[in-house]
Amino acid sequence: MTKQTVKSGYVAVVGRPNVGKSTLVNYLVGEKVSIVTSKPQTTQINVLGIVNYENTQIVLIDTPGLLSDNTKKLNLKRLNKEPSLALSMADLVVMLVEVNQWKKADQYLLDNIEETELKKILVVNKVDRFKDKTKILDFLASSNERSTFEEIIPLSALRGKNINNLLVSIERYLPYQSPEFSSDTKTDKDINFRIAETMREKLMSCLREELPYSLICEVDSMNEKKGTVFIEISICVKKSAHRKIIIGKKGHILKKVGTETRLEVEEMLKKKVFLSSQVRVNEKMKISN
Repeated sequence: MTKQTVKSGYVAVVGRPNVGKSTLVNYLVGEKVSIVTSKPQTTQINVLGIVNYENTQIVLIDTPGLLSDNTKKLNLKRLNKEPSLALSMADLVVMLVEVNQWKKADQYLLDNIEETELKKILVVNKVDRFKDKTKILDFLASSNERSTFEEIIPLSALRGKNINNLLVSIERYLPYQSPEFSSDTKTDKDINFRIAETMREKLMSCLREELPYSLICEVDSMNEKKGTVFIEISICVKKSAHRKIIIGKKGHILKKVGTETRLEVEEMLKKKVFLSSQVRVNEKMKISN
């Protein structure tokens, strides 16, 4: 594929928190390249998910969600840069909104997209929540009046409903050019990043509001011996109180999260995994790319 001129380009997948951006990207790619939780701002840096089929390569940019009142403790300046960077790279924008909900954050994002003059597709997600589809027709009609979208596509990223129509639409608006990635590449992130993010996902899902955003997971080492992959992970937090939360009473939280992480990494690597982790306190820690 890399030697041919095909339909190929970058697609910025943008939206406010919890509208389903990472779920959509993972479904389109066909495997998990971006972690998913119900906690806003789970995605903290842009993650590429790459879709290859026939003579098409779609490079999806999964971006952090727009900031809300619940995300005041985050490094807002840094997170704001990620969607802006995605838009600067993009050939096309896919904007996600939640069906029957149009909030100020959605309008703010749309205003910013329109400044770029990029073509845009509106994806109305989570339609599976409405058995009676007539209840979403007014929302689709009003969305069409908000801007000049190339297309408006209702779908369910979680259930995979109407996903093929979205792929066809994306391909329609991509340029003809040589693809940047090989046909077997799924993401720009290496295996260490994906393993560390898997543990961060399990921590966020387990602890939810108790868990601080100032949390970093890093793979310290990964070695294979006799068919078993030995992985050591550090969980870095800013306060000793956060360390106690993650470890839990008699270590039960850390053990639970470690087991869940190990099982998913074994599926990822298709190998037996021995995983160990430790929680470190670093008051000067900064979240970075």
